[in-house]
Amino acid sequence: MARAALSELEVSALVRQTLPFYYQKEARVFTSISDKHLSLLLPVLVYWGTSLAYHALDVWQPAWSERYRMHPPEQLAKRNRVSMRRVIGMVLLQHAVQTVLGLLVLEDTPHVGAWRTDVHPERDVLAITAWVRAAYAFVARAPAVRAVDVLLVRAAIALYWWGIPWLQFWTACFVMDAWQYMLHRLMHEVRFLYRHLHSHHHRLYVPYAFGALYNHPLEGLLLDTVGAAIAQIVSLINLRQSIVFFTLSTYKTVSDHCGYAFPWYYHPIHLLFPNNAEYHDVHHQSQGLRYNYSQPFFVHFDTLLGTRIDPDDFHAMLERAKHKGERAGDERGAKERVATATRSSPYTTASAWSVVLFLGILVVPVVAYSLGPL
Repeated sequence: MARAALSELEVSALVRQTLPFYYQKEARVFTSISDKHLSLLLPVLVYWGTSLAYHALDVWQPAWSERYRMHPPEQLAKRNRVSMRRVIGMVLLQHAVQTVLGLLVLEDTPHVGAWRTDVHPERDVLAITAWVRAAYAFVARAPAVRAVDVLLVRAAIALYWWGIPWLQFWTACFVMDAWQYMLHRLMHEVRFLYRHLHSHHHRLYVPYAFGALYNHPLEGLLLDTVGAAIAQIVSLINLRQSIVFFTLSTYKTVSDHCGYAFPWYYHPIHLLFPNNAEYHDVHHQSQGLRYNYSQPFFVHFDTLLGTRIDPDDFHAMLERAKHKGERAGDERGAKERVATATRSSPYTTASAWSVVLFLGILVVPVVAYSLGPL
């Protein structure tokens, strides 16, 4: 009779046959720079590279991008209360602070000689396989035959390479959003904090990409640097995963301040993360300061805690208030906002779709590995 369970050697062989494209066992992603230094350098390069790309659109004003500009170019100088030179200087200061802290706090990818030691695929898959087998035995109330055990092992491998890392990434996004929503809203509702810290960021009534991280240095430290560190710790992502997370967070933050309401096919990332420049621009307007605190990924907290207003509803509310001679932020306007924000909207749809997409990315590799050739 055939054995029911694959041996450890057979499991290890399957792991070696299914190495994903992103896996690298070397001690460094790039031989010329350590992972620690790369995790600090890449987000900075992405920040300034992305900002320069948007700035080029601001300067050259090509017809295709002007269609999506949210504010006339002359308003950048007219409405903003801080110079671009000052903005760039303060962002450089924040980058310097986070780099120095990273050099002091971060540890490089553990390694022995030329090989990393922070992960051990064959050992770790064996542990996950034990959990999967135990779950199967509990549900099926019967021992697995060999063919079924091969499927269980392949499912464990898929979870290791794709499911768990994706769940960690999702958790990091959620924790970052929770931290930033809490602190961001607190800085608006506590007058002392707003006046001495957060008001610096709101000197930009017309956001542009360079200003994404224009903050009081203490706010930048608490909101962005500490927030990213907490997300990394809670989600248990390793340094190489954090390189992707830090870089994506930076790109997302810059894009959310770019000043252009680009459709999703210019920004496919918004299929997964519905928070975008148009949504965040509402928060930078004087009438929208108490709305749309969520950043940088989702709008869940605004939706759940009653602080979301969709951009179309916001501008419609301003128009109604203008025609009726009312203040856009009065009690009546607030009631209109609540009524419109609770109905179905593109942001509600995008949030639901992001969950579906997440689950799809989580499930598809598991199915694909499990149904592969035995």
